[in-house]
Amino acid sequence: AVSKEQLFRQGIRRGDRELMVEMNRNLVLNVLRTGAASRADVVKATGLSPATVSLIVSELIETGLVNEVGEGKSSGGRRPLVLRLDDERNHVVGLKLSRRGISVAVTDIRAEVLYSDLVKMDPTGIDPALVLDRLCDAVESATAEAGLGLETVVGIGIGLAGLVDRATGVCRYSPAFGWKDLPVAGPMAQRLGRPVLVDNDTNTLTVAEQWFGRGNGVDNFVVVAVGDGVGAGIVLDGKLYRGAGGAAGEVGHLPLTGVSTRCRCGNQGCLEVVSSDGAVRRYVTEALERGEQSSIAISGTSSISIAAVREAAEQGDSVAARALKRAGNMLGLGIASLVNLLNPRLVILS
Repeated sequence: AVSKEQLFRQGIRRGDRELMVEMNRNLVLNVLRTGAASRADVVKATGLSPATVSLIVSELIETGLVNEVGEGKSSGGRRPLVLRLDDERNHVVGLKLSRRGISVAVTDIRAEVLYSDLVKMDPTGIDPALVLDRLCDAVESATAEAGLGLETVVGIGIGLAGLVDRATGVCRYSPAFGWKDLPVAGPMAQRLGRPVLVDNDTNTLTVAEQWFGRGNGVDNFVVVAVGDGVGAGIVLDGKLYRGAGGAAGEVGHLPLTGVSTRCRCGNQGCLEVVSSDGAVRRYVTEALERGEQSSIAISGTSSISIAAVREAAEQGDSVAARALKRAGNMLGLGIASLVNLLNPRLVILS
């Protein structure tokens, strides 16, 4: 007789073993991210064996990510040694890439922000080589502004709109940039000499909400992010759901009946074309072309900022208010579909 566990372990390939080691390491780091803890605390929080936790902690101490900072309280017997992430010598750089700019932040390993900036870009300048150069420049500049050297950066994370292969750091497809099968992590890691991870920007936002925001402690929730596009991050039973190919949450491309406008993905009637920033700009432009009066002056659709539409609406501008209401109504239809399909406890609109 062979147990299920034995069959499972016999079936693990070498790559799967490495993945399990990495997952266990992340479990330990995630416990320590929330505060100082003893090895016993980590065992209790992760469900890993004492031997596994001891091995992982030893490796983390050796690499300088974790320190032993003293003795904790004893419940009987020897006092346990307390572990803590070393946030003085280890830092992280996070970037969010959009067509209009790069948001960059330098943090310590506990995610305390040390420096942040928004680097504007020409929205038409989406040549891959140019964008990757700008991303690297943003990392180097922000790190220097924070008074740090790149050698203290243990990782660089990038969120961008599109389908991303996290394992390889390749952007498989991004309608926002027109990219297909573009290596992002590799070239940046080679230039900067630091590890680089790339993911879909809505997924990175969802993890942030889960760790630090409104989704903390909620096992089932959805984040709907609205900007140049519309995307959703899905957390089911406490875990980010990515789908079979990593493309879960593309709510912006749900088809709507009665909508004929063509989406940048090539299809007609996507939710995104009637509820995104671009939709709001188009509604305002169409109203002005019909001769309606508004405080919003434009020289073309691309010149309208969402901030200007919001400000005008708050001051009673009927054109701006109708544009936002129309986009909001259509967005509500998409969110209703998500609610009916997934039954989340919470929807976070960003």
